Amino acid sequence: MSRLKNVRQVLKRCCSSQLVFMTVITIYIFLMVDQSAQNGSAMKRKELNMILILCDGGNSDLQSGPKEASDVGRQIRQAVVMLKSAVLFSKKRLHFHVIADNRALYSSLVNSTQNWPENYRRKLRFSLHKVWYPQDREDMRRMFRVCATERLFVPDMFPTLDKAIYIDTDLIFMRPVEHLWSEFDNFNSDQIAAMSPCLYHYGTAKNKVPFYGESGLNAGIMHMDLDRMRELEDGWTNANLAIFDKFKANIKLADQDILNILFHYYPEKLYQLSCHWNYRVWQCSQGENKCPEAEENGVSILHGNALAFVKGHEMKIQKIFEAFERFELGRDSPGQLFVQMKAGLAQVDHEDQPSKCKTVPGIDRILLGEIQKHIPGAKINRRF
Repeated sequence: MSRLKNVRQVLKRCCSSQLVFMTVITIYIFLMVDQSAQNGSAMKRKELNMILILCDGGNSDLQSGPKEASDVGRQIRQAVVMLKSAVLFSKKRLHFHVIADNRALYSSLVNSTQNWPENYRRKLRFSLHKVWYPQDREDMRRMFRVCATERLFVPDMFPTLDKAIYIDTDLIFMRPVEHLWSEFDNFNSDQIAAMSPCLYHYGTAKNKVPFYGESGLNAGIMHMDLDRMRELEDGWTNANLAIFDKFKANIKLADQDILNILFHYYPEKLYQLSCHWNYRVWQCSQGENKCPEAEENGVSILHGNALAFVKGHEMKIQKIFEAFERFELGRDSPGQLFVQMKAGLAQVDHEDQPSKCKTVPGIDRILLGEIQKHIPGAKINRRF
């Protein structure tokens, strides 16, 4: 009888161990499937194509916008921080197609990554492309800031690329780039591009052009299905040139206005990204957070437009840029970066530094809510 009891106990332990083992395996498979679904088509590609534009114009009179908007030193500083944030979290190789009017400018950017550890540098690939405008369209080069309209001609400039994401230099990735790429998987069969809502400017007296949706689009990040763009009726480039010719007198924001007009007339061609993918100063500087998705999950990409990373007028955003700029890959840990960001945000409050965003309840949690998920041990509410 005792032997039978012992056998039952052994069988019970075996079954319990098997149950635990199967549970662990099931959880592991679920997590892997979930991660694969999140990364989507990015996992099937050897590298992700990113479009970046760097121009100095060679002449300060070329741009019609503010001089500091085209400041070369600022562009490089911002681009280096953007690259640093991209390689910190991403696992895929990122191919940056840099459109530049100056080889020295391109070399300065590439050389800034040469001392990074190999495990980060091998995630980057750079290629230089000359600035190109259609014949007799050099006048478009001078709108707002030099080369601002160049991205309108990317489908023609890269005839062998199927997809790419255009990004401004003043971005900080708070999560892997492949997550952003996976938004391509949400396109329906008609959609050719994706951008985030502007949530500012359009719909006000300052704007004089038609725009997409309720609040227009911000052009700082743009998914481009280049194959589909080239198939647009009457041609992608021809459509943009026709818009420029018709609305030239009222266009203030160059390529962004042109794209808004285009997708105003072709709304079915645009997939709208969530606002958390393009979080800007205007989304928290009006006394409230204008991006509910960011309040729920955190900011996925921080966009320092309006010189928010460097001008000193919005320190809640600038402190995050400064922490990334000081952060050294290979020497500092991501945990140290997170602590520095938290400390900087707290400093804005303690020293009453310039910031309208600091009045928004939970703004630190909004700004750091996503990035903490990708840094082991990071907790917003943990004391320093």
